[in-house]
Amino acid sequence: MEIRKLSEAELEQALAVWSQAFEHGDRMMRDWKEWEEVFTGRMATYGVFDTSGLQATVLVVDYRVHFGADRVLPMAGVCGVACLPAARGKGYASEGVRYALAQMRANGHFLSILEPFHWGFYQNLGWDWVGVQRRYTVTTRTLQPDPETENVRAVLPVDRGKVCAVYTQTAKRYRGMLERTPKEWDWILNDREKEYTYAYLYEKEGVPEGYLVYRGGKKEETRLREFLALTPRARRALLGLLRRHEMQVDKFRWTVPCDDTLWTQYYHWDIETVVRPAMMGRIVDVAAALQHLRPEASVVGKLTLQVTDANAPWNTGGWRIESEGGRVRVEPTDAQPGVSLDIRALAQAYFGTPSLEELRACERISVQTEAEYRLLQVLLDGPPMWINDDF
Repeated sequence: MEIRKLSEAELEQALAVWSQAFEHGDRMMRDWKEWEEVFTGRMATYGVFDTSGLQATVLVVDYRVHFGADRVLPMAGVCGVACLPAARGKGYASEGVRYALAQMRANGHFLSILEPFHWGFYQNLGWDWVGVQRRYTVTTRTLQPDPETENVRAVLPVDRGKVCAVYTQTAKRYRGMLERTPKEWDWILNDREKEYTYAYLYEKEGVPEGYLVYRGGKKEETRLREFLALTPRARRALLGLLRRHEMQVDKFRWTVPCDDTLWTQYYHWDIETVVRPAMMGRIVDVAAALQHLRPEASVVGKLTLQVTDANAPWNTGGWRIESEGGRVRVEPTDAQPGVSLDIRALAQAYFGTPSLEELRACERISVQTEAEYRLLQVLLDGPPMWINDDF
């Protein structure tokens, strides 16, 4: 077995692997190639070879994610993990991901997020679910008209900055939402070759407060790419706009974070709500991740954390964590730990959902010293995790 980054000339071979795994053998791979253009210069593709040639692939994309109101952190998005059927069951994909982990760390990515094809596969490699997503399916005819809908208009090119501003304000309320680039916004808001994109903005007294975007869909059900509202009146206005689609669309579907407040403004028996995790997160480099914590300056203390990580040996061991003056210092140590846990539980607590307290209640962590546990709680405190992008 040989694992290495693919050259430009070898990327066509990777497309053949991805086509077999994800596109049912489509040779054009049009959507995939358009997606790749969005991330040109930000992707690395790793291949696993045996004597028969390329057998498995791992694609890593360089992202930045919001982590609360005042931090944006580097993140490695993992996608394109695929293996040709005749080579499956030999551990090729797993070895490819382990190799990619070391490359992520070398490139300064201490966090990783992915959308799993199989939860158990990635749990064995150190990822675990982070964040809870609600998915609404709402019958259009049950929505109510609202006078605020008169302040909704179709998004024009000049409105792009206003849409981005609403998104960024929303993103600062969570851990995990992407810091989108202009190319990513083009991918979301521009028309496609076969479909128009429909985007609508709610603005009141010159202040943008919400928007929704969709493309394609069917009369029976249409998925909204995004529906974000900063205020209750913006939500009512946009729901009123959806109400005006009654003759075209029977139901709309969209996703929201776990703390969404739709039910407090509008509820009906025809609303279907699915609550589930959708993404998995991982800490690639424990020391770097902990050093990027930014507690209040008043948080002063020390703790020893014992971490186990079967797939990234640089993370396994004891870590002495000191907080002072709003900064965190992390060093390896052989001292007795105050808290012990594996990399999966640490990643979940770091992303904020599930919380450290929830993990303890499920016996996912071991506490030897209560004071050190409480300090770790304070260090990891913050908003919940949510992301509204696909991988």
